[in-house]
Amino acid sequence: MTWIIKALSKKHHKKDFDCHEPALTEYLQKYALQHANRNLNKSYVACHIDTPEHIAGFYSLSTGSIMPEQLPNTAKAGIKHAIPIAYLTRLAVDYREQGKDLGAFLLINALERCLKISQEVGLFGVVVDAKNDTAKSFYSQYGFEPLSSNELSLILLTKDISFLARKN
Repeated sequence: MTWIIKALSKKHHKKDFDCHEPALTEYLQKYALQHANRNLNKSYVACHIDTPEHIAGFYSLSTGSIMPEQLPNTAKAGIKHAIPIAYLTRLAVDYREQGKDLGAFLLINALERCLKISQEVGLFGVVVDAKNDTAKSFYSQYGFEPLSSNELSLILLTKDISFLARKN
């Protein structure tokens, strides 16, 4: 399957998207474009190359910071101030496209985008709040580690994104 990733726009058929997770479906259909227009986050959609308006999956990114005490013990050495991070706030695949490795494709694309950003501004890692243990398991296979504050909040350090991007 040939996918293309683009920033969400008015041209995309948001109403046709359904990932069978009501909160994620509703977010894409009602709020993602509004949030992008207000610079609260940016959403990117995966489309088939032959149907570029049909959304097969999406992810959203924003920025923020976390405190050093939230980091896994292996990452917090010598850090005494708030740490700049990217948040992968949402990632979902339309139910008709599930089982085709699109989730992995979206995740790698999001991480590569964050890696590019880190070359211009400080970015220590990418944080995601997994919705459940299944989602946690998905992210863990790509090297995400739990933050100390919450077992479902995970981080992948920028230095590890470089390694993962080269591997895929």
